[in-house]
Formats: sequence, structure tokens, C-alpha cells
Amino acid sequence: MTSAGRIPQSQSCGSVLGLLSPVSSRGADGFGTNGLHFSPASSLSGNLTEPRSYAPRTPASEHVGNSPPPKFDPSGIVNESHAPYVLGLEESSPAMMLAVQDIGATRSTELLTLTNTPTGLPLLATAMAPNHFPFIEAPRMANSFNHGVVKLKNIPFSTRRAEVIAFLGRNSKILNDSEEPVHIIMERVTSKTMDAYVEFVSLEEAMKAVDRHNHNLQSGRVTRLGDRPVEVELSSQASLMKDLFPLARGLIWDGVTPQFKPYNHQFAWENFRGFISEEEMVMLIKHVEVPHRSPYSKDCPQRPYECLISTLKKFPWYATDCITISQRHAVYIGTERLLSVLSDKVSRGVDAVNLGPQLQARLVNAALACPGFTPLMKDNISWLLNIPEAEQRFFGQPPFAHSWRHQYSLAPKPGIPLDVIEWYVSVIREQTNRDMLGQSHSSRTALQEKGQQTDMHWGYFWAELGYSFGPQFDQMTLAQVAHAEFSAVERILSRALPQA
Repeated sequence: MTSAGRIPQSQSCGSVLGLLSPVSSRGADGFGTNGLHFSPASSLSGNLTEPRSYAPRTPASEHVGNSPPPKFDPSGIVNESHAPYVLGLEESSPAMMLAVQDIGATRSTELLTLTNTPTGLPLLATAMAPNHFPFIEAPRMANSFNHGVVKLKNIPFSTRRAEVIAFLGRNSKILNDSEEPVHIIMERVTSKTMDAYVEFVSLEEAMKAVDRHNHNLQSGRVTRLGDRPVEVELSSQASLMKDLFPLARGLIWDGVTPQFKPYNHQFAWENFRGFISEEEMVMLIKHVEVPHRSPYSKDCPQRPYECLISTLKKFPWYATDCITISQRHAVYIGTERLLSVLSDKVSRGVDAVNLGPQLQARLVNAALACPGFTPLMKDNISWLLNIPEAEQRFFGQPPFAHSWRHQYSLAPKPGIPLDVIEWYVSVIREQTNRDMLGQSHSSRTALQEKGQQTDMHWGYFWAELGYSFGPQFDQMTLAQVAHAEFSAVERILSRALPQA
């Protein structure tokens, strides 16, 4: 156990990025350098792999208690003698109280079916059945469609997304706007605009768009973007992914799927080290924080944000064996910082033409729909931008998402009722509390001291996981943490529920 009984924290992942984003650096007075409130239950370290929780929404001066969570009430009625447990607060916010009331007011059919036994507890096999189990490995839910692609070459560096769509014509069947079909490639280090890619609903539609362009050329009509002639050619998802992630070495793109080459012992720099580097995300942050030092960003301020949207949409999150905790954290920190800067500029009306509410909404939607981000990461983003609870539910956020502090892969399964999710969490919480009480006095005291430094909505689930925070944890892949978390859930449920 570390000094003062605190849970060990990672010092490696945030060592570069933690100093760049005021949102991610905590002041000595309990406030960030940007004036935002931090959760009293947030970790005290300035460099963390684990994303900091900004909720509950209370100033540091308010009293924070450490009362234990209530026992799960099988009747579905919240015990009036004990307030619902929300991150250790003795007084919950009205929004949180309303959320608890909504969950406990009427029990869903799924929960009634699950608990329709003499003891009120289902068999382990029933609880682990796919139709009842409410958790998924979120990154593996990322879609990997091979849509038709058209490439526009020699475009002006200040080209806007709307100009690209208008250039292709109203009859072009590109993907829906919510799927972000236009990808204007930006070199993340210099912010220089490269080529543009547009995704179509099918390969046939992409071929039709290229044929129309070639027909115009044969008729003597040169197609232009602005005052510059533009080349239009049929491309592929592999070409798009290669240009969008230029530093991804040691692989060949088969459509949107990476195929990795054998390890090259002779030329180590040619081996795979990640789809995106932390340095790229650092430079992306710099382009928006100090645009006057970046000539391309100064003349085209929306480009870094559009680059991030394309990155979030096309990032191969499903390749969980090849993405580490630190790499995902770098993408998250970049997203959080760009959203914070953009929100400030939109509110002040700095550039209503290029940096407007529409661009902000697109970036928010891309971040909240990103399958690689954890519920806590999305809750932080929602808190920073004051996104309503109803809108968070639309993106699949669970109740009390700010309490999912040790879930690096677990996420709610889409379509699962909220009370089913909370029922499983309550079973895990109560069982781990019983396990803690069964420990020796010294072990129990150590666990309780560590528990005071974190959120206990999930009980001692973090102790069951046994993560050792630090460089070793930062280099764990998303697949490894998923295996650890699902195994921990199964072990806890096997102790809490009857086997037969």
C-alpha cells in the first residue's frame, strides 16, 4: 500500500499530456486551472491513466461523507430511511435523486423475469446468459463497414466540408451526415491540409460519382473547388485509413481491418507501435490552443476539430489487442481539450462562420458515440458541456456513470433497462462488501483506507480486479483489461448467486 493509504496511480501515461490541458490538471485548492469543479472523490494525483471524474457537481467546500451504499431492496422500493448512495455524498443532487426514483419507481419486465425466483436471486447460469447479462466489451462494438470511397486531390487547404458535399452534387448518395462521410485529411503535426475522402453508401455509387466527373472533363467542363481544378478518383477504405493514420507502421490495411506484419527484428522502427501517437494528439491540442503559431490552423481554424472527428469515427477500436490504455487515454485527453476550447470559442462567438454550434454538435456526437471511450470518459465530457441526462441516455450512458471509475472496458449493453444494470451493480457491491468483511483485520483496514480514496458505488470491485497502476498498467491492451473485468464480474457473481 502506498503512503497515506492511497490507491496507487499511474504516473506514465499522463506525464506528457497532463500538463497541456487545464481540464486535466488539478489545482491545490480543489479546482482545475480552468476554474471547473472537481469531484471530491477524484484522485489526487496529477498524472493518471484513470480519467478523472468531475461529478458529483459540488464545490470543494461542500461536505462530503463516506457513508456505505444501501442494501439492494428486492421489492424495488427505495428505503426512505437511507438516501440512495451517489458517490459517497450525504446529499444527492436533484437530478441524481430523480434518476434513482425513475429507476426504482417501476421494475422492468426484464428485471421481474430475472428475479422471479423464491429467493429473489437467479441462478448463476441465468444471470450470465446473454439475454440477461447487461455488460459488453464496448470497443468491440465498433462498426467496420467497407463503404465506397472517392478521393479528391489537389483541394485548396481552406476547403470546407460543405463545399466538398456541394461539389459532389445533390444526387450523390454519400453516407448520412451523422456518419461523417467527409474526411479532409490533416497532417496532425503541421496542420497542413492534404487530400479529401468521401464515403458513399456503396461502391457502385462511388463509381457513378467518378464517372460524372470524367464525363464533365470529356465535355470540356473542368470541375473546381474554389479556383483550383480538382482531381476525382475512385479510392478505397485502405487508402483512407492509411492517410488518416500515417504513423501506423508494421501493418497492411485490408479495407478498414489492419493486417499485421511479422515482427521485424532488423528494422525495429518498422514494427507496429500504435495507430496514433501521443505526440500527434499533443500537436492537435497545440493547434487549437495557440492557433497563431500554426499558420494553417490560423487560416482554417475548423480543420483540427474535423480531423479529430474523422479520427474518432474511423479509429479501429475493434482491434483491442493492439490498443493500449495509454494510447486511448491520449485520444481522450485530446478530445476533452478540443471540446473545451471549442465550447469556449462558440460561447464567445470568436468565429461564427468556422467555429459554430454545428461543428461543436458534430464533435460532441462523435465523442459520445465513440465505442472506445468508457462511461466515465463520456460522463466527464457531458459534465463539461452541460449535456442533459436524457441526451446522455440516447448515447447509452448508464445511471451514475461518474461512478464507473474502474471500468476500463465494461459498458452497458444497448437496450438493457437501467434497473437491470443497477441490480447487477448492487449484487457486485454487496458481495464485495461481504468479502471485505471476511478479511483479516489488517487486510480489511487497508482496503477500507483505499476505499476512502475512490468511488464505492461498485463496492470493492477494484480490489477484485487487482490492477497495479503504473507503466505496466498503461501498456495493458483493451483486450487484457476486458478479460480481467469480465472475469472479475463472473467470479463475484459466482459467489453471490446460487449455482443450481
